[in-house]
This record gives sequence, C-alpha cells and structure tokens, in this order.
Amino acid sequence: MKITEKTLSLIPIAAVIIVSCLFLGACNKMDIVAWYMGIPKPQYKVKTVEGVKIPMRDGVKLATDLYMPDKVGKYPVVLIRTMYGKQKKSDGYQTIGQLFASQGYVTVIQDVRGRFDSEGDFYPYIYEAADGYDTVEWAGTQSWSTGKVGTIGASYWGSTQWLLSPNSSKYLKAMVPINTSQDVYPRWIYNSIFRITDVLTWFCGFSGNDPHRGRSIEGIDWDKAASTLPLIKADDSLGENIPAYDDWINHPVPGPYWDRIRVDNKVQQITVPALIIEGWYDYYLDLALNDFNRMRNESGSIDAKNSMIIVGPWTHTMKSKFPDVDFGKKASFLKQYALVIDWFDYWLKGKDNGIMAKGPVRIFTMGPNTWKTESTWPPKNVKYEDYYLHSSGKANSSSGDGSLTTVLPGSENSDGYEYDPADPVPSVGGTSIYGNLKAGPYNQKTVESRRDVLIYTTAPLETDMNITGPVKLVFYASSSAKDTDFAAKLTDVYPDGKSVNIQAAVIRAKYRDSFDKPALLENKKVYRFEMLIGSTSLVLKKGHRIRLQLASSNFPEYGRNLNTGDDNGTTSDMVKAYQVIYHDEAHPSKLVLPVIP
Repeated sequence: MKITEKTLSLIPIAAVIIVSCLFLGACNKMDIVAWYMGIPKPQYKVKTVEGVKIPMRDGVKLATDLYMPDKVGKYPVVLIRTMYGKQKKSDGYQTIGQLFASQGYVTVIQDVRGRFDSEGDFYPYIYEAADGYDTVEWAGTQSWSTGKVGTIGASYWGSTQWLLSPNSSKYLKAMVPINTSQDVYPRWIYNSIFRITDVLTWFCGFSGNDPHRGRSIEGIDWDKAASTLPLIKADDSLGENIPAYDDWINHPVPGPYWDRIRVDNKVQQITVPALIIEGWYDYYLDLALNDFNRMRNESGSIDAKNSMIIVGPWTHTMKSKFPDVDFGKKASFLKQYALVIDWFDYWLKGKDNGIMAKGPVRIFTMGPNTWKTESTWPPKNVKYEDYYLHSSGKANSSSGDGSLTTVLPGSENSDGYEYDPADPVPSVGGTSIYGNLKAGPYNQKTVESRRDVLIYTTAPLETDMNITGPVKLVFYASSSAKDTDFAAKLTDVYPDGKSVNIQAAVIRAKYRDSFDKPALLENKKVYRFEMLIGSTSLVLKKGHRIRLQLASSNFPEYGRNLNTGDDNGTTSDMVKAYQVIYHDEAHPSKLVLPVIP
C-alpha cells in the first residue's frame, strides 16, 4: 500500500471537486462543494495571502497561509495547524481554506514548528500548546479579525487543538477536534502495547528527520519492518534513527514523559466548547467519547459544558464503504459539514441557528444505517446483558464448539491454545490505516480458521438486537508465561457464515491492575481480567449471530508480547505460552453487551 498524505480525512473534498468539474466544465468550485455538503451558498469570493511568518514567544517563526473573504472587513477566524504541509494540494488544505473563507471566515492554515516552511525543530506534540496559544493570540488581534477564533482539524491537527485549550486565550471561542483525543498516549501505545504499524509508519513515513518531506516509502514491507526485534531498532532497519521514536519505545507506560502532552487531567481549565467528531472504526473512538463526557461534566465554563459529539461509521480517514460492508449514502462524512458550519456560525458569529437544541450526541447506527440523537453517552435506556462463555473444551477456531448464552456456566472444561510470538494472529480489519493494514469491517474467515483463536458464538438471533454503548469482557485465564497478552474481538456473523469485526482490544497481563505496579503471572495461576472491547452502535438483524474471538495477538496492528516478562520494546528473546480460558461455576467468563430494548 502506498502511503501518502491522502490518508488524511479531508481528501474527499478534492475528489468531489475534480469529478464535478469534469462533468460540468467551468464551474465555481465552492458552489459545488457547498451543494454537495449541504451548506449555505458561498457569500464571498476568496483571496489568498501565502507565506506569512508568525513569530512565537521564543522568536521562531511559523509559516502560515491566509484564505480571506475578498471584501474589506472584520471576520471571525478558523485556525488549522498541521504537520503535513499546508501547501499539499492532495490533502485539501486549499479547499478547506476556501470553504470557510467563502462562508465569511478568515482561514489561517499553519505548518507547525519544524515542519515544511516553519522554523524550529519538530518533536511530536511538545510545542503545540504554546505555539497554538501564540497563534490564536495573533489571529485574534489582526485588523481583519473580530477577535473570535475557532479551530478545526483531524488527527494531529486535532491534537493541536486540545493541547492549546487549557491555556485560556480570550480569543479562542470554539473547537472542532476530529479523530483525536485529550490524551494521545492510549492512541499510540494502548495498554502499554505499541500499535506498532502505526507508530513505525507514522514516524518513518510522515515525521522523520527531514521536515520538508515524508520518507520515500515505495516498496517497503511494513509487516516485516514491524516484526523487527528489538522494536527500538525498527526505525534503524528502515534507514531512519528518529530520537522521538526511540523515546516512545523507552516510555511504554503513562508517566511524566507523556503527562507533558495530555489535557484530560486539565479539563477544568478548558472553557471552550468542542464539537467532537469520531468514527466507530477509529482508534481514538473510546478516548473521544470519554473526552465528551469530561467536557459535559467537568469543564470550566457553561459554554464548554455545551460540547457535542458526532460518531459515524468511519475509519480514521473517514471512509464508510468497504468490500464487506457499505453503510450507505447517509454515512458520508462530508454531509456533517453543515453541522460544522452551524457550530462556528453559532459560537463565532452569534447566529441563533438552533444547533444547541439538536441534542449533544449524534450517532450513526449501523445495520439500519440511520442517524439518531441522544442526550447522553451511553444512551440512558441501555441495559447491560451478560452472555457467558461455554464449551466442552474445544472452542478452538470457528469449527469448534464454543458458544455464548445468557445461562450461567456450571461444571465445564476449560479451553486452551498455544500462543507463539513468531506466528501471531494476523490483523484483519480494525482501526489501523497504515502499512499494509486496512481499517474497517472485514470478513474474519482467515483469523477464525486458526487453532490459536478461541471462538464463542450465540445461536441465531430470534429478533433484531440493538447494541449501542460500551462492550466489555470479563474472563478468567492462566498462562505458562510470566507475561502475555489477551486479544478480544467482537464480530457480527451473517446467515451465510461471514463474520465481520465490530470492535477489538488487547490487554497486557502484567498491567492488569496497575501501570505503576506491574505484576508478573504465576505459572498456571488463574487470574480475573476485565477489558473494554470498545463502543459501538449496531443493529444485528434477526438470523445473525454474535461472536467473540479470544487469542493472544492481533499483529501487526498491535505489537506482540514476547512472553518473557522483560520489556517488549528493547528485547528480542521470545518464548511460546500455553493459555487457558476458564468458564465454569467458579469462573463465569462473560461478554457484557449494551442492549437497547
């Protein structure tokens, strides 16, 4: 897979323009964009001012382009700060700049410190709080500014918003963070497990040592690169020695290193409302849902407590159509821009457009493929139902006898499998967009044919079932290893046998209770584990079945546990582990589903 900046979320805008103009000939680009998105007809022609150098507090100057209404006056500002190159036409920056300018905003698009045309040295996330604050202060005091600034952007651009938000610039009035979170540690390093393909590809492909380009990644075997041991040498194997990559590998658990770039513990200082946008197949999903609840309950102003969230059937690149599942025309991310325009019009222009009466939670329910509004997340009417694991000790693979029922287990045999780090269970579908991986819902046939994957499945559903909310797993397990991982995946099994992933998670055993006090496993001792598999909103149709996969790897989306108990980032030795999953009267392992009656 060739990885370019096209993996970013605003790319579909450019595609719409190109296709439309091919058919219509000479056309007003912004008229077409507005029509497609369902937003108001453009009010202004747009002029561009390129290469403005904005000084930061330490004298470093950041390169910035301005997209402005072609009429003298004062306008509110929409700020985008990116590490991917503001002049990259393939990423749609010009289009998004023109979009907001044509609607009566000055769009300020900036290369972050040390990237492309900006001065200074780049180190992920570290400078974004101060530089973002200084840029907002600059934007709020220009002659063409009304003094009201909003921010928007996805992924890294989204992080630049959260990181500046506790600094309380009086000019910052609203945010639209997309596919990001207040704490980036769990996104990249999940439960101390590196999302190794994403970490490695992102560093080497986008944020390497040359600030003016991404690495040439033609022909790279990313799966092979992610298999490099020790992990800390994986960047070296690709000809890059990136200090920040090494720093991440050397800091696998939360602590002072990561505290510098988190704001989830500073929410009381945030006084600006956020329109959070997320996808059911994005790795930031549950983090963003937590961000939303913190903003509603703990933020530092009435305005901030009016934050909203939109969750669609999207991956990190906002894709909603896949070979195995198509979520339909209503799933289009671009159609949500009407709400974004309303959001900025309300908070930056003072328009009473009714947006605050629409409800704070807007979610897309997969299956019927419809949008609905809720007052809370999870919805108030969710009931949690327990589905217990059962088998006669032969739950290995989809041809085994594992089942899920609402009946408590009695005297039953346990299930076992051997986990070999040299032959991990492959990642199929999920959340990773990088390397050779494909995010989204995909048929799990190849995964479920393996003997090192335990399968538990319900009987065909007698009626439709609406699962909306967080899905949890409580299970009892033992291992022959000092440390190991357990990987869970929830799937929707169609009447024809196709099994499509819904959500997945991995837990590292030694951190089962605490990151501060890791505890190695005793050989064959039974331990209780509890893990959040992930949130969703899905109606499983009558005749479908619910399935749980249990294994010890999901590679290369998640890094492997080498089973030795040593640090997995700096060692190469590995051992096989024999894992046992218990489901009996004393060990009632269960899947907890959020069901809307």
